[in-house]
Amino acid sequence: MQDRAITDIGKLEFKKNSDLKPYELFTQEPYPNKVCKMLLIEFKKDEEKISYKGIDFQNVNEQNFSRYAYRKGSARGGDITFTTKFGDLDKKLNTLINTQFPNLIELSETEEPDNIDFFKDWKNSFIENYDQLKEELQKAYDNQEKKDKLNSAFTLTIDVDGKRKLLSDFKSIQQLIAKNGIEGNYKKYGVTSKGKNKDCSVCHKSKPEVYGFGSPFKYSTVDKTGTVSGFFDQKNNWINYPICESCAIEMELGKNYITKYLTNFFFGKSYFLVPKAVLPNDTESLNDALSLFNEIDYQIKNNESISSSEDFLMERIGDINNNVFTLSLLFFEENPTTKAIKIKMMLEEIPPSRFRKLFIEIPKIVNKNPLFKDIDYHYKKKQKQDLQFSFRLIKQFFEDNFYEMTYKIFMGRKISEKELHKRFMKVLRANYIKKANNEGFVERGDLLIAKCYLLQNYFSELNLINYEN
Repeated sequence: MQDRAITDIGKLEFKKNSDLKPYELFTQEPYPNKVCKMLLIEFKKDEEKISYKGIDFQNVNEQNFSRYAYRKGSARGGDITFTTKFGDLDKKLNTLINTQFPNLIELSETEEPDNIDFFKDWKNSFIENYDQLKEELQKAYDNQEKKDKLNSAFTLTIDVDGKRKLLSDFKSIQQLIAKNGIEGNYKKYGVTSKGKNKDCSVCHKSKPEVYGFGSPFKYSTVDKTGTVSGFFDQKNNWINYPICESCAIEMELGKNYITKYLTNFFFGKSYFLVPKAVLPNDTESLNDALSLFNEIDYQIKNNESISSSEDFLMERIGDINNNVFTLSLLFFEENPTTKAIKIKMMLEEIPPSRFRKLFIEIPKIVNKNPLFKDIDYHYKKKQKQDLQFSFRLIKQFFEDNFYEMTYKIFMGRKISEKELHKRFMKVLRANYIKKANNEGFVERGDLLIAKCYLLQNYFSELNLINYEN
């Protein structure tokens, strides 16, 4: 996927949010598109003393999330501020004491010197009340409904002069987030990667300073020998991928937008759907594309008659009668612990006309075959219906190499007839064995054969079958 496409989306977001403060550009939602149950560890300041007050909670959504100053950090170092998702409480709370409070105190020495003693006293009060607040925090979490536990986080608040202060009310917290948002583009793996007076690889303009770790997603590993230019020295990674500060900010905004609004599922497989205008600087076409996907997403969520959201989305893309933008599909798997993504497949710059051919035109042709009309779907129930092409059939017959088959279909690569028939026989044989042993769900044999013939016709109409091998 071209990072320029992500940056272009970020440019639009930057224009829409030009009134935001720098730290707000880098603040993240703990749980995008969901209501987060935020547990508040409350303190209060009376005269010169800071004391523990108790546990409260707030609902956090896309309208108010920036006030809680959440930004994901590294797996080893914890999140950037005191706001963090629920997990191992001892580990999380000790990270606050040993990492986040010291970072805040150090930064406040230059950014907010009048508050150094305030933050030190807050830390001491936290330590003094550790056992009590941990117990009450755990109890508050346990008393939540199961669905709320899945979207829970906690943070610190403090009442000063009778007024509750959230993290975003402190200048040093704001600086921590803004600093991390920029710093992550040039500091990683314990080294700093910067170049001076070099061209940015995204905007292609000469900039006083470029960074070496600005990629929006983890496409490759630059901490291992053989993956980096510059004599395998990580600090020279800017040679491979120089990016300026403004492009880095726009890329961050683009990544956040894609993660929140353009993350989809294709028959169980997660992917990002990223539009890119064909003509450079065509912001109108790009904005129209993003608006279209918002509209489609709304239709999917509010129309119960849509049986397959995957096919519906692809068909709607195919309905577009112009090719003023292309689409890249990045399929990935997310590590449930670290949330790092592993790229499984990329389909780059696919025009809407290709979607139209794959999901509208060719299915319309093969579905007309009378062999697929009024088919019995169940052994016992008298239920007849027409068999129609869906990409779900690809998933059913090619589960173990779904990415490979999807790539071949989208990119027009040939499929061996012999291998295709082997695959059909494998599925038919497995279904027969399950029926003979009375194991699990079993399809009617004639229905399964009809599906094989339908897929054969689909591949044939697309001219994808290699009959020579």
